[in-house]
Order: sequence, then structure tokens, then C-alpha cells
Amino acid sequence: MRASRIVKKIVLPEISSMMEWMKKDDWKWLGVGALVLAGLLGLAVYRGLFRYVLFDPAWNYKGMAVEPGDCSAGNPEIVELTNGCLMMYTHGQTKESHPSENNTYARSSCDGKTWKWEGLVLKMASMPTAVRLPDGRIRLYFMRGGEGNGKIMNGIKSAVSTDGLKFVEEEGYRFEAGAGAPRPDEMSKVREYYKVEGKGKVEDIQSLAHLSVMAVEGGYRIYFDESMRADPKKYGEDKAWPLWRIRSVFSPDGLNWRLDPGVRIDVEQAPLTLLQRSSNATVVKLKDGYHMFFFAGFSPWEDLTAWKRLTWSGTYEAVSQDGLNFTIKNWPRFPGNDAAVIRRGDKLLAYPGRAQAARRGCSDIVMFERKLTAKEK
Repeated sequence: MRASRIVKKIVLPEISSMMEWMKKDDWKWLGVGALVLAGLLGLAVYRGLFRYVLFDPAWNYKGMAVEPGDCSAGNPEIVELTNGCLMMYTHGQTKESHPSENNTYARSSCDGKTWKWEGLVLKMASMPTAVRLPDGRIRLYFMRGGEGNGKIMNGIKSAVSTDGLKFVEEEGYRFEAGAGAPRPDEMSKVREYYKVEGKGKVEDIQSLAHLSVMAVEGGYRIYFDESMRADPKKYGEDKAWPLWRIRSVFSPDGLNWRLDPGVRIDVEQAPLTLLQRSSNATVVKLKDGYHMFFFAGFSPWEDLTAWKRLTWSGTYEAVSQDGLNFTIKNWPRFPGNDAAVIRRGDKLLAYPGRAQAARRGCSDIVMFERKLTAKEK
């Protein structure tokens, strides 16, 4: 009864008062407000402001996978061992490492959720990626510079292991090119963006990074990033940020590699025409084709308006029937970059990096998963 009296004495008179106010020619302002709101929403869609919150809902966040407490978890790559367990390789430094070192480390897991630290695998070896060979051994590919034949050399080297932890380096380089990702003070030395004509030339590749290997029909393929400099004629003389695109090399035996023709994902490739960095590819072969997951966004040194950097970057997906010619899906799949993606049963598991708040340039690794669709199984 008390509640009833409150409704009659307070609530109903307030509603009546509001209705009287609305009768006084104020409905037109509601219409104006609705038009303004619709315009703002349209602008948000045009500028991609919803990309950041509209990641693919099929990907479910599963929490933290690796929280190292140091800088040892960069660029994860994962390979399945003969016993069905997983080995994750990353690069960086531990607290005991010299700051100039970039070493390869290993972590193991049998469920894909809990990862055990296995320690140092190779010193002065960055951008690791691994594949299981037909005989069960693991071949690890990595980047390392050096000197040989009277010249400075840089490129992809390799090592093999029977257990995924103790590696024996193989002599020589698997693929010579580039000098690793450039520093800001080196950008003036980096060549400007160029189109790849036909098969392309190895000598044109000045910088490569972020390797990802997979077994394909007839051999193996490594996807990698090529770095270039923004064209000052297009962006201005003071715009010397680096651009990234994804290319690949092929080998019939895992030892002798040749450059694949063309580019897998190019700078500003449609529909990502505003994004000038496509990098950190990982590819999974499913029933309906090759699924590439890659980071798309902006150079860390690029001069940007805030809405671009905050709303467009993320891990995108592209699909190909031959592993060479990819069609990009327009919306990001999940946040983060440098993701390792693998198939486990009827699911895809993804392990993107997430920047550490306390250590600039260092990452933790989080986990997402989604179920395979009927056409992918």
C-alpha cells in the first residue's frame, strides 16, 4: 500500500509533468538529436571506430597463457611434438641476459593452456619458427647476422633437435637477405616502398623479420616480413616511418630456399587501404584452404591521429587456396599482434602478444580460441 501511494503521489505526477514539457514544441528537438546521433554513428562506421570493439565474437578470450616477468616472450611460434604436446619458441632477453642479446627460449604444454618454462634454446638467435620433420625431429629456423667471405651477412639459419630443446646448428645460411627490422635512426638508409615485378629479386630485400614456417605440398614455406620506408613523395619529406608487408620463400627439402614470386599481403592492400603495416603472419592449413592470421596496423613511429591507432589495429585473417594469393577478411579477428595460431582437434588456438605495462617493448602472451566451422574441418 505504501508503494502504491508513492507511485500515485510522486511517480505519476512526474511522468505527467514530463509529457506536458514534451508537448511544448520539443519533439522537433528530439528529431534533430536523432539525426545528429545517426550522423555520428555513420561517421564512426566510416572511420572504423567500431573495429576495435567488434572483433569476431567466434574467438573467445581464455586468459593469460604466458606472463614471463621479463622480455623473453616475443614472437611466439608453436610446433606439435610426436607425443602430441606442444613446444613454444619465443625470442628476447631474460633478466640474466645482456641487453644486447636476442636469444631463443622454449616453453612446453600438453593442454595448450599451461606453459612450462624450458629455458634457453639458442643464443643470439631471433625470430624463431619451427616445423616437425617426417622423421620426428624439429627443425628450428631463426635470424642471425655475422661475417663471412669478407662481407657482412644476415638471413635465415637453422638447427635441428630430436627433443625440441637441444639443438645442433646446421652450417651456413638457408636464405641470405636483409638486416633485420630497422631502428628509427636507420630509416634514412632503408629503401623506399617498391612494387615487386614478376618473381622479384632477392637483392631488393633490404630487411626481413618475423618468420613463420609450415609444411606444404612438395616442401616447406616460410612467411616473413619485408620492411621498407614510406615514400616521402607520397607522405612528405619528414615521414620516414617503416612499412611492412608479407612475402615468402619456398624449399623442397627445408635446406635450399628460393624466393616466391610476388607479395602475400602488400602495404595498403584492400580492404585495409589505410593500414601501412601488415606483418607477423602465421598460416594454418584447413579443409577449405590456407588461413593466414597477421597483424595489420601502423608503424610505431608513424605520425597518427589517435582514432586510427586505437581503432583499426589488430589481428586480421586472409584466406588462400594455394598459400600464395590471399583475400583479406575486412574485420579483425582478435586484438594483439605477433600471434601464433595452431589447430587442436576441432578448434583453433591463438596466442597473440600483449604489451606489458611495466616494460616497454616487452610482451605477455594471451590466449583465444574458436571452433572450426563445418567447411574448415
